[in-house]
Amino acid sequence: MTVDKAVPVYDFQVLGPLQVRRDGVAVALPARHPRMLLAVLLLHNGEVVAERQLLEQVWDHGVGSVIALRTAVSRLRSWLRGAVGGVASIEHVDGGYRLRLPDGSVDAARFRAALAADSDIAGLDPHQRLADLMNALEQWRGPVLDGAPDGVREDPVVRTLDDDHAMCLQRLAALSISVQAPELLLPRTRAMARARPFDEPLHTRLIELYAACGRPAEALMEYERLRSRLADELGVAPSADAQRAYLALLDQDPPILGGLQRTYGMRWERPVVPHQIPADIADFTGRDKATALLLDHLGGALNDPTRPAALVAGVTGPAGAGKSTLAVHVAHRLVPTYTDGQLYADLGGAGAAPESPICVLGRFLRALGVGHAAIPEDLAERTALYRSLVDSRRILVVLDNAVGEAQVRPLLPGSATCSVLITSRSRLVGIGGARIVDLDRFEVDHAVHLLASIVGHERLAAESEAAAELVQLCGRLPLAVRICGARLAARPHWPISGLVVVLRDEHRRLDELSVADLAMRDGLRQSHSRIGTDARKALAQLARLGPVEFAVGTAAAVCGLNHTDAEACLDALVEARFVSVVASGQAGRFHYRLDDLVRLFVLNLVGMVPVPPSSPFEERL
Repeated sequence: MTVDKAVPVYDFQVLGPLQVRRDGVAVALPARHPRMLLAVLLLHNGEVVAERQLLEQVWDHGVGSVIALRTAVSRLRSWLRGAVGGVASIEHVDGGYRLRLPDGSVDAARFRAALAADSDIAGLDPHQRLADLMNALEQWRGPVLDGAPDGVREDPVVRTLDDDHAMCLQRLAALSISVQAPELLLPRTRAMARARPFDEPLHTRLIELYAACGRPAEALMEYERLRSRLADELGVAPSADAQRAYLALLDQDPPILGGLQRTYGMRWERPVVPHQIPADIADFTGRDKATALLLDHLGGALNDPTRPAALVAGVTGPAGAGKSTLAVHVAHRLVPTYTDGQLYADLGGAGAAPESPICVLGRFLRALGVGHAAIPEDLAERTALYRSLVDSRRILVVLDNAVGEAQVRPLLPGSATCSVLITSRSRLVGIGGARIVDLDRFEVDHAVHLLASIVGHERLAAESEAAAELVQLCGRLPLAVRICGARLAARPHWPISGLVVVLRDEHRRLDELSVADLAMRDGLRQSHSRIGTDARKALAQLARLGPVEFAVGTAAAVCGLNHTDAEACLDALVEARFVSVVASGQAGRFHYRLDDLVRLFVLNLVGMVPVPPSSPFEERL
C-alpha cells in the first residue's frame, strides 16, 4: 500500500521582518550576511542582482569583498538545501546572482498579484473587491524587511512596495466608503498617513474616511495639517483632489457632519460669533496707564500687516490688585476691533483646582459652533481644530487667572489676526512676544476715588482722613478697598472711622476684609499653597521681622540660610507676590518688604497672631 506524503508549504516573507515559514512554523534563519543576502534576493526574486549591488547593500556600501560575497552565497545555498529542500535555488548569471523561487511562495509577489488583479471596471461587486484586497493587505506585518540594515532597506524595491501598500489602502478606503463600512480602514489608513506625511492621495482618502465615519472635526484638522505641511515644507498648495474632498466636507449638511455647525465660508451660513467677556464694572477707576498700554498693543498693532503671529499681552500683579477687572474692562473696549468674537475662560489659577486646557478647548469649540459629538478627545486634535476655526478671524481670547505657560500654550491661536489677553500672578515669561503689564497697588488718590464711587462722594468727604487711613489699612489693594466699600454701602449708618478702628486691630484685619464671595484671605491662601517648602519656611521667618525693610543678608540670617539660598527664596517670594522689591541700596543691593496683609496672613498661619472669638462689626462700633 502506498502512503502519500504531504508536500510542505514554504512561505518567504519580506512584508515585515524577514521570515521563512514551513507549514506555518518559523524556520531558523542563517547567519547575518547570508540572511541579508537572502533578503535582497527575495526582493528581486527571479531577477539577476549584480554583485556590486549585493556588496553595497549586504556589507553596507562596499566594505565587503567578492570572496566574502561568494562565501555568503555558498552558505546560503547550504542553508536553503537543508531548510527548504529543492524549493529554492541560487544561480550565478552574468556577474550577478538570481534566486529562483515560485512567486506563490513570496508574500510580496502574492500581494502584487492581488493588487494587479484588482480592477474598478463597472459591474464588479465592490464587496468582493473589498474582500480580495483585504486579504492582500493581510500579507503586511509591518514595514518591508523591518529591522534590516539601512543598506538593505534602501533598495528601490522597498520604496515601490511601500507605494503599492499605500495604493492598496487608497483603493480599500474608497471601496469601504462605497459599501458604507469606512471604519474598517480608518485605523490602518491613519497609521500609514502618519508614516507618509507628503502622500496627498493617501491623506485625501483619510479625510474622506473621517467624514464618512461622522468625524468631520478630525477630517477638517487632517486637511489643515496637510495644507500647513505642504506650504511650510514644499511651498505648494494641496492637490485638486484634496481640495475637492475638503470642499465636499464643507458642503455637507449639519446632521451628516456629526454635530459640526456651519461655521465656515464657501456656501456656509454666517459663522458663530461668540461674546463671552463678563460684564464690565461701572465704577472702574485708575489704571489709566495700564489700560492705554493694553489698548495700544492689542488694538493699534492689529492692523500692522508685518506682524507674524497673534498679539499676546499679560497682566500680572499680587492677589487683589484688580488684574481680572482690568482685563475685562480692556476687553470691552476692544469689542469693536475684534468683530469676529471674544472668547473668555477663567483658568482657575486662583483656586484649588486649575482648569485643564483640554476642558477649556472643549468650551471654546462649542462656542465656535462645534457640536458635542464632533469635538475630538485628544488635546492636540482639539488645539488643531480650534486654531483652524479661528484662522484669519479677528477674535480676542481672554485667559483669566492662568497658572503657568503649560496651561496657556494650547489655548493660543495660530493666526496673526487674533489676540490674547492673559492675567496671572506669575509673569509668564515663557510666552514668546508677550507684552507684560505689571499692576501694583493703587495710589492713595485712586484708592480713595474707588471707595468714594462705592459709598458716595458726600459720605467720603465728611470723613476724608478716615477714608485715607482706611485705604492704607487695605494695603491700597483694589479688592480690599472694594470689600470695605461694599460693607459700608450696605450699612449707610456706619461711620468710616468705625471700620478704621476695626482694621487697625491686626488680630482681626483679614477676617474683616471679606464680604459675600469676596475675601482677601482666599487669594493669599491659594498663592501660599503654590510656593515651595523652602520659600514657605523663609516667609514664616521673615513675617516675624514686622513691617520693616530688609536686605538679603538679613533674610539669610533670620532664615538660617546662606546668601545664595536666601536670594533664591526671595526670588520665589517676589514671583509669588508675597515680597516686594522696594529700593536698591548701596552697590546695587536690593531691599525687600512684606506687605502688611501678607505678613498678617503668614503670622496667623504660624500662630503668632491669635484670633479672638469673632464678634459682629456692629458690636465694635
